Amino acid sequence: MKYSICIEPLFEDIPFEDRIKLVSKIGFKTIEFWDPGEKDLDILKKNCKIHKVSISDCTLNNPWGDTRLNANTEVFIANFKATIPMIKKINCNKVICLTGEIEKYKSLKNQRARIIANLKEASKIADREDIYIVLEALNSYVDHKDYFLDSSKLGFDIIKEVNHERVKLLYDIYHMQIMEGNIISTIKENIKFIGHFHSAGVPGRHELFTGEINYNNILKAIEDLGYNGYFGLEYWPSMDSTESLIKTAKFLRISV
Repeated sequence: MKYSICIEPLFEDIPFEDRIKLVSKIGFKTIEFWDPGEKDLDILKKNCKIHKVSISDCTLNNPWGDTRLNANTEVFIANFKATIPMIKKINCNKVICLTGEIEKYKSLKNQRARIIANLKEASKIADREDIYIVLEALNSYVDHKDYFLDSSKLGFDIIKEVNHERVKLLYDIYHMQIMEGNIISTIKENIKFIGHFHSAGVPGRHELFTGEINYNNILKAIEDLGYNGYFGLEYWPSMDSTESLIKTAKFLRISV
């Protein structure tokens, strides 16, 4: 199993592209982030090359805008296509898609059908462009009120209906612990439908070694399943970012 670190919540007082050097120095050699359209991709690519850091994934361009998966297909696909040259520029081949919120006073069944249709259309492009799509489920209790996809069961049902090897679920342990628990059993039963993991401590969304989740047991279970993809760390430090990353690296037995 490989680890990636989301650099968005870290070193927030430091220019985004300069954070690459800092996480690399501590021992993290793969990063992820949000919204490539807001980043200086030339500097990002240059700094990744200098510090020998790769990029596991990022969100689609404008991830929280009106171009999410609940948009009309023409709108969603236009943004999906616009994102491809951005991620290829930085040697990234996996994008995170978000469903958007529940459309109040409209049919949930119709929204689900539109999400599936958009993913099916995007999967054709993913084939041609040699990229992968991960659909992220989030919690609607604490962080994302009214978010449509707040259940792993619904997420896996959608992935099964799309039925394409390049489209899988981003299983976020933090979000799913809040919504439903039963983390290890759910992962074991659905590992073939999972294309990426996110993680953070519950409550608070801090380091993995804080809170109620036993990440040692979860990580062992995932490794025992033979998962060889990325396990992403997307947390807000409860202490100085450098201290937090050093402690996290030691917890994960990453060389520092």
